[in-house]
Formats: sequence, C-alpha cells, structure tokens
Amino acid sequence: MRLFSGKLNRTEMPVLPLREMVFFPGLVLPVVVTRSQGKNAVHFAMESDRRVIAVTQTDASERTVPGKLPETATIAHVVQLMKMPDGSLRIMLEGQERVRISNVESDEDRLRAVPREIRPDRSDPQGKLPQLARLIQDTFKEYALLSGVVTTDTQRKVAGAESADRLADLVGGHVPFDLESRLELLGEPETTRRLEMLAELLNGEVELLKLKRSVKDRVRKRLEKNQRDYFLQEQIRELNRELGNESGEDDAVSEIRQRMKETALPDPVVQRITKELDRLQKLPPVSPESGIIRTYLDWLLDLPWMKAPGRLVNLVEAAAILDEDHYDMSKPKDRLLEYIAVHTLNPEMKSPILCFVGPPGTGKTSLGRSVARALGREFVRLSLGGVRDEAEIRGHRRTYVGALPGRIIQSVKRAGTHDPVILLDEIDKIGNDFRGDPSSALLEVLDPEQNSTFSDHYIELPFDLSQVTFLTTANTLHTVPAALRDRLEIIEIPGYTELEKHRIARDFLIPEQLQENGLHQARISFRSDALSTLIREYTAESGVRSLKREIASVARKLARDLLESATEPGDYARNVGSAMVRRLLGPPRFRHDQDLQEDAPPGLARGLAWTENGGVVLTVETAAYEGSEDLILTGSLGDVMKESARTALSLILAERDTLGIPFDRTGRTIHIHVPQGAIPKDGPSAGITLYAALISLLTDTPVPPDVAMTGELTLTGRILPVGGIKEKLLAAQRKNLTRIVLPEGNRTDVDVLPREGKKGLELHYAEQTREILPLLFPGLIPDSPVRIQEAT
Repeated sequence: MRLFSGKLNRTEMPVLPLREMVFFPGLVLPVVVTRSQGKNAVHFAMESDRRVIAVTQTDASERTVPGKLPETATIAHVVQLMKMPDGSLRIMLEGQERVRISNVESDEDRLRAVPREIRPDRSDPQGKLPQLARLIQDTFKEYALLSGVVTTDTQRKVAGAESADRLADLVGGHVPFDLESRLELLGEPETTRRLEMLAELLNGEVELLKLKRSVKDRVRKRLEKNQRDYFLQEQIRELNRELGNESGEDDAVSEIRQRMKETALPDPVVQRITKELDRLQKLPPVSPESGIIRTYLDWLLDLPWMKAPGRLVNLVEAAAILDEDHYDMSKPKDRLLEYIAVHTLNPEMKSPILCFVGPPGTGKTSLGRSVARALGREFVRLSLGGVRDEAEIRGHRRTYVGALPGRIIQSVKRAGTHDPVILLDEIDKIGNDFRGDPSSALLEVLDPEQNSTFSDHYIELPFDLSQVTFLTTANTLHTVPAALRDRLEIIEIPGYTELEKHRIARDFLIPEQLQENGLHQARISFRSDALSTLIREYTAESGVRSLKREIASVARKLARDLLESATEPGDYARNVGSAMVRRLLGPPRFRHDQDLQEDAPPGLARGLAWTENGGVVLTVETAAYEGSEDLILTGSLGDVMKESARTALSLILAERDTLGIPFDRTGRTIHIHVPQGAIPKDGPSAGITLYAALISLLTDTPVPPDVAMTGELTLTGRILPVGGIKEKLLAAQRKNLTRIVLPEGNRTDVDVLPREGKKGLELHYAEQTREILPLLFPGLIPDSPVRIQEAT
C-alpha cells in the first residue's frame, strides 16, 4: 500500500529529518524512524532508488518545519529496512555524499528537497594537507586510547583514509563534537579549512579527556591511600593484640585518654567521653563519623567543668579601678561594689543579672570590662544585635553538618575559666523569625535559679553557669520581652551633662587620643572654650562617642601639622582654643539656638522627647482651615501619640467655654504635624505639647520660644509623670531652652539630678492643664486657680 501519491521530479529527493544527529558520508549507522514524515520518506525511497537526504533537525519538536532545517545534509542509501511491532521502522543507512538542499517543501505529510552536490575545494597552495592529515590521525589515535569507545575497525579506517575529505568525514562522524561544530564541519567546501577546523576540535576533546582522566586518577589515588591507611591500622591493631596490648589504640585515642586523666572532670562527663571513645575505636579512621566524634570530645575536654575557687577582692582596689576607667556613674558603681562585697562574704551567692540601660556612647560596654578587672576575672563580650536563630544561644544538635555549641558555651570556653564575666551586648536588638526566638533561649541562661543546669544542644550535658557573672546592655527596654526583663536588675546609665563631658574629655578622651595619634610627647592642651565648642557645635548626643571622634579628628590634624612643620615632637606645642577647633574641623554642624525664633507663629509648641539616642526637642506644628471637620495627623506618629492628639483636642473642645476660646469646629479641619517625618515617633509624653500647640492655634497666641514641656495628658486635664527626665533636660540645655514645664509627679526625679543637670533651667511643675496656661499664654486666663511652681 502506497503512503502517498505522486512522483518526485527528476531533481527532487525525499528528506529524512534526524533529531540532533549529523550524518557524515562513509558512516553506516542504524536509525529508528517513528514519525510519519520519516516513514513516508523511507517508503518512497524504497520504491525508487533507495536514497534519502539525511538532514539534521536542530530542535526536538514532533513535526519538522521546512524553514528551520539547515542547508547542509548528506545523501544516504537505505541498506536495510525492518518493520518493528510498534509500527516504527529500523533502517540501516550508509552515507554517500555531502549536499546542500534547497526548495524544501512539505506535501501530504512528507518532505522533499532539491540537493546540490558540495564540490570539495582541494587546493593546497602551502602544502599543509599531508601534515594536517597526519596530525589528525595521530590525535585521533590518542583520543581513541583515552576514550576507550572507538573500535579497532574504526581506528584502522581512519589510519588508512584514502583522502583528506574521507578522513574528515570518518573522524567527524565518530567523535561527539557539539552539533553546531559538526554541521559547520559537514558543510565546509575547502578541504584545508575542514582539516584545520577538525584538528582544533579534536585537540579540545583530547584535552577534556586528559582532564577527566587526571581527576579520576587523583580520586582513585586518594581512595587507595585511605584504604591503605585503614588496612595498616587494622594490621597494627592485630599486632597489638598478638603482643598482649588488647586496647590497640591509635595515637588520637591515646591522646584523648591522657587528656581525660590530666583534666578534672565530673563523673557524667567522664562517662560520656568513655562511651564516645568506645564508639570511636570501632569506626575506621576514614569514616566521617570519626571526625565528628573527635571534635565533640575536644569540646568536652576544653570546657572548664569544675567550679573555680573563691577569690578575695579588695573593695578599695575595685572602687579605684572603676573610678579609673569611668567618670561619675555613682549609681552603677555603688551597685557593683555592693555585689562585690556580698560575693566576698558569701562566695556561694547566686550572681544577679545586671542590665545597663542608656543611650549610645555612655560607657555601658566598657563598664562591663571594668567590672571584670575589678573582680580579677576573664572578660568575654558577646554581641546579640541581629541574632535571630535560637541555635546561636543553645547550639546545634550533632546530627547537623558543621554543628557547634551555642555562643554561651563558646564564650565560656574562650574565657577558659568557670567564673568569667560575660557581657551580653545589645540585648534589646535580638530578633526572632521562623528559626526560633533567641530571647526565649536566654530565659534559662539569665535565671540564677535555672542556669546551674544549662543544657546546650551540642554538648548534651548540663553545664553549670551559676558562677558566671552575666551583664547585659540595652539602649531601651521597650523591645525586651517582659519575661526576660523580669530576670534583669535594671541600672539606668543616663546621658552626660556638659560639665561631665568636659571632665570626661579632659581626664580620659584627650590623653587617650594624644597617645593613639603619637602626640604624647608633644605639649598640646585643650582650653575650656575649645571643649565647649566641640560639645555644643560639633556633637548632639547624650554620650561621648561623637565627642571622642571629633577630638581624634583634631589630634590627627595636629599630627599632620607636626610632621609638615619639621619639628621634634618634644618641641611641638599647641594651645587648642575654639578658633583653632573651627579652623581644623570646618563650619559648625549644629546650632542649638536656631529654633528660638522670637516671632514664632501661633500653633507651634516645643516638646521634650526621649529616644534610644538620648533626649531630643520636638516641634509640634498645627493649622486650621475650611474643611470637613477632620483631624489630620502627620509626621510618622504612632498610635499612642495619635490618641494623645485626639485627647488634647477633645479636652479643649470640652473646656472652650471655660477657657474663653471662640472656636467653632463646624466645617473646620485641624492639621497637626511633627517635623522630621522620616523618623517614627510615639509615646504619651507629648500630650501637653499637643495641647499647648492647639490652644496657641485656636487663640491665635504664640507660645514663648524659650519654653519646652513634657507630660502625659488625660481627658480630665491631669498631667501624668513620664520617664527620661534627665535626658530631656539635657536636650533642653543643648537647645538653650530656659523654661521647662514638667509633671508634678516628676519632681522627685529632678531632685536627685546633679546641679549641672539643672543649670540654666527654670523648672515649673503642674498637675492640671489650667496650671500651665499662665506661663504659656500670659493674660489669657487671669483667674487661674493655681500658680505654677518654680524650681529653686
């Protein structure tokens, strides 16, 4: 039965597409034909001269598109045809000649094309063909030896090829070059160019096989060495048994046993080490488990398991060390000296967990180092900022690749003693995610009642942390979980006053920076006005970190000046004043009096706020216009601050008749804005500031520019106490604000402040909003029932 009707023209031939296969002349290969296009081509060839055009199909699509076939092909003779049970055809093809095809057409599920013979150009003006042919034959012989897949018959055919084109066809058909290179090799008419291309491709294949052979040889040698080592170890064990040494231990096991004898260890640890050693002896040295066990045993032997003996600490010397390293800080120092005293009288006392809370740059971390010096113990700092994985605290189980103990156990090992001082820095910046909550893992570590049996996932044995003195630091307690905060004894380290910064700079920072910058032999002094300029015009902070950087900058510039002046360090003298500071550091970065405008518009009030970086002055701006009776709040305000604004407005509307405020809310929109909108702001302490700004707006009366305030506002007009009083007063001093309104409940907080913390400030206390109006708006309410009290 004929599969299609019609006859080919005299010049046309059926086309047999071969998926990703390049057929060269001279090759005899079996081909399985499963698609209808190929079957039709084969059947038509069998009915005519048994010849087809074997062309490469570069894609894997089921149906061949004529326009996507390459121009280069091979005319092949169908030597044999077999019909398979599944309907496919198994044919044996013999390549005859290279052709270029054109006019490829598809008709009735068959392909036909017009072939044109590729006439080889055998011109060889330079006489390179014999050398190229010899080179290819030698390289092919090397390829056959390396690959091991080329038959002897093929090697004989290549060695005895009668022409250069025949050689190229044989090698190109038996070496698996990439598809594009094989098509280019098939279609190249110039014989010299074909052989050059073939030599280059064949050399690349040989180099690749050499590389594979080299890698394989290295792997084999390494395996042979491991097997040899294992065999020798087994021989040594057998010889030891014959000599009466039943243990047959290798050097590593013997070393571990020796260390175990020399180290004081609790019984559970000895039992665990012995058990792991028995497992280790049964494993071959090349086993991965062997390395895991040895690492685990090293950790067990390196940890200080036994309790440290009691230390006698001289209280006077400890106080001298604390005073030497830090200025003032009387409250933290007193608490630390109390701990040292009690611990000296009762060495078995459970160590409290102290938490130093304060703005950056106030010396919290360095205070922990001083505590270790005073106690005569090792100091380890452990930064917890950004830690999100519980395993960072408790460690990974040994089933994981690369498992290690947690940071607590690592810190104890690094200290090398059972009673170090471990500082957990930035405890307020611990995160949590899907990997666990590290703060929950710290609950056991920081609980004196539980940490005597701390369990690390890697060690798997209880470790006693009761002798460890844990200190923590934080900038704020708001982000510390309540359960963890309950285990901490909070010691606040507030910001420094300007006088305190003067003394810290003079006694600590300047000598340190002169030493670090090589100016200790020079005669350099800083006048008081220079320090005031550095503090007021180049820093704005509660701590002294920025001040230290600015002093270091001045010292570096003086060091450069010393070398440029070609002066001996001992002869170099400079008396640094405010003018020299400005000349060296450039224009001032901060102007603390820039907000004090005598012509401040109505609707503007200044409040005092506390942040992690210390106290700041916030300005509240308000405006009213025709609208839809909305209250608009902008400036990245939090929910608590938004509620304070609504409370202030409701209180004013409720008391407008009593206060004599002629304001009609109908059809009016009020907008409240707090500048620096990119910085989130929240908290209740801006309540009376919002209240004062709205009163100023509605009465068209400006608030005096030298007044600032802080306090929580209630709907009944009460002013409740707030926190961070010292930092807020320091911020007011930096901004040259002189009159401060505070809640009456904060009077005791102010009483304990040093005199310089209140210097230049006129403090006023109030319990009700009506008490602050005469100060803010003189003459507005002449019959105020209570006068504002001034601090002495």
